[in-house]
Amino acid sequence: MTARRGKKERDLRLLGQAVRLTSEDIAVRGKPGGGQLPGTLWGTMARRGLLGWSIPAAYGGTGAPYSEIRRAIESFVESGGRPGLALSWIVHLIVAKLFISGAGRRDQKRDILPAMAAGRATTSIALSEPGAGNDPKRIRSSAVKKNNRYVLKGEKAWLTNGPMADYFVVFAATDQRGDRKPFSAFLVPRRTPGLTIVDVPPLGYLEPARHCAIRMDSCAVPEAAILGRKGRAWEDLSKPFRIVEDTLLSGVILGGLGRQLKEIVRSLQDGKRPMNSGMRERIGSAAAMLEAAKQIAQWTAVDLDREGPGTTVDQKLASLQLMEQALQEDIASIREDIGGTFPSAIEAAGDDITRLIGLGMLASRARQRKWGDTLLMERKTL
Repeated sequence: MTARRGKKERDLRLLGQAVRLTSEDIAVRGKPGGGQLPGTLWGTMARRGLLGWSIPAAYGGTGAPYSEIRRAIESFVESGGRPGLALSWIVHLIVAKLFISGAGRRDQKRDILPAMAAGRATTSIALSEPGAGNDPKRIRSSAVKKNNRYVLKGEKAWLTNGPMADYFVVFAATDQRGDRKPFSAFLVPRRTPGLTIVDVPPLGYLEPARHCAIRMDSCAVPEAAILGRKGRAWEDLSKPFRIVEDTLLSGVILGGLGRQLKEIVRSLQDGKRPMNSGMRERIGSAAAMLEAAKQIAQWTAVDLDREGPGTTVDQKLASLQLMEQALQEDIASIREDIGGTFPSAIEAAGDDITRLIGLGMLASRARQRKWGDTLLMERKTL
């Protein structure tokens, strides 16, 4: 009982650290170099234990579950905005927890996790490709074994945290035979010969998260660079990653929508904007839907902790993503009807949330189809 109480107190302390970080004068949006994620900010997060939150205590972290991480991210964004910073934080935590801690060998964990917890290193996911996205049928990066090494070839794009990454988790096809295309994941250090970092223009949103592309040409790594099971990276890492990412991104999205709703309420309270019984009802409806979405999001994260990234979590995400889209449309409609302008930071964060919801719609439709197929198959077998 004492251990459980101590864990809860630790999680609440870190939650407080995440929220307090938003109130300090460390924002980068709108300042010179605003598209950059400054090392001082990353260092502040490390000193407060935020970068090691998902890392086991044996490697310098605190081993928090996804449910506590999701809740903190939601509070972080609702209190201070910065969806882009939350995105960088999420990717760092997922790589540490799901990829390296979950699939890495003992030596890989020992070499990388303590540095990630201390903010001395981070790792970027090299999965998507130009013209292919993350469609496994269209991904062309390959890894050919020569003696006791693998030679990587291909291009990767849209690597969140890539410009500051010390390692890349590169997904590449290995031992392809006919239509069978098994993927392996490789831990590739930044300075590996044959790996080139390619700068990309700023996205114009989700600042200060940074992105880049990489090219691999005769990029040789030892067989020991394989992360997890050879030939099973898509099943073991890529599919679970999408579920974990969407679960944690719900914290960003709902935190951002909650922040927008609060700003709308403040603008109506000052008496400068029109308000009638219909508007009161719409505000109450949005607040009710937001609260329901937050509950579903937290249940989803709890199920993820208990059962892993399986069907239960996937179906909850399908419901949650539909609610997020409907709630975003309701809030946008209310803002349009009351008119006027809002603070630039609120506008920018609102644009970020809209983009994140839009980017998640492809996965949302896939989850809906999968759920529909399951129901139709059940009907067929009755």
